[in-house]
Amino acid sequence: MHRDEELDLLQECLDLVRDKRPFVTADEALIPVHTYLDPDRFRDELALIRRSMNVVGHASQAAEPGDFFTRDVVGTPTLLVRQADRSVKAFVNVCRHRGATVELRESGRCRRFVCPYHGWTYQTDGSLAAVRQAEGFPTLDIDGTSLVELPCVEAGGLLWVCPDRSVGAKDLDEASRTIVEDLEWLGCDDSLVFASEERLWHANWKLIVDGGLESYHFKIAHRDTIAGFFADNVSTFKFFGQHIRSLLPRLSILELADQPKSEWDIRKHSHLLYSIAPNASILVQERHLDLILSDPVSPEQTRVRIITVARAPGSRPWSEKVQAFLSANHAFTKQTLHEDFELAEQIQRGMASGANEYFRFARFEGALTEWHRRLDERLGL
Repeated sequence: MHRDEELDLLQECLDLVRDKRPFVTADEALIPVHTYLDPDRFRDELALIRRSMNVVGHASQAAEPGDFFTRDVVGTPTLLVRQADRSVKAFVNVCRHRGATVELRESGRCRRFVCPYHGWTYQTDGSLAAVRQAEGFPTLDIDGTSLVELPCVEAGGLLWVCPDRSVGAKDLDEASRTIVEDLEWLGCDDSLVFASEERLWHANWKLIVDGGLESYHFKIAHRDTIAGFFADNVSTFKFFGQHIRSLLPRLSILELADQPKSEWDIRKHSHLLYSIAPNASILVQERHLDLILSDPVSPEQTRVRIITVARAPGSRPWSEKVQAFLSANHAFTKQTLHEDFELAEQIQRGMASGANEYFRFARFEGALTEWHRRLDERLGL
């Protein structure tokens, strides 16, 4: 983000908050409820997500050569490993012998991976290093047998993987690269993971996305957490391909009217929210970031991981004061997001009742309307 763009965004939000008016960009829209319930549509959505570059974690989770972590990426067991040349590779975490899971740990550091079924051993670059009683496999080409590699990109402090290696994305597109530039400007690539939480929510993945694309609910749904910090129903957004950058102004933005523009700071007076298709969001706060990763499990279930990321402390660990601050903010962010996710679970239960044929999106909920339109377009609907 260039400085001129930062100032323009703040000025736009300052005007909206001062005039007490929402950001109106669309006509009122009706979204059929069945789009959240239809198992055939969910299958098509999963196929679309599988063909895309998915954010699977922060680069600091595999910081040094031999560091690894495992994830389920849209149903594909995945192993990510930092290589000796400091690049990161991703593999299908499945043994080439009989298909057992090679690495069962969530994270760690090692020089080799040993399958717990028959002991086949793989180097960190995925190559097959050893086979017990190899004479029993006279046709096996050891040099030509490796863990199956998946497209993997490290950019903007994030690790991205495409679980469909046959027809899926091989690299980031131009829109994603634009988002990466913003993330680098925000210091995401010079940060470390402080804490994380993973939880299964009984809600369709689109309901999880919906909750982050409007601020109409803030004063009601978040009355016990963040409501007092933000203007009522004021937020702006911009699409970058399938990604969205939203700006949520704090009430303190009114102070900018009396400050020279040289002192304006977007992180001090707003929250930035990047909705990174197909599965991630990054909430940018004044002194840290929160990475929210969603993994659709079924039409009624979504696994969500909340990761707090903060600037690397340098040669020394974070001070006790900084750790206390980050712990408190991680807990507060979880509490706020849980309010959204609990509402998503309520909506999921309500959809089955048949009470609503459509959901109604307001003229000031344009990001929701456009996000659903673009998703339908990508599905060929």
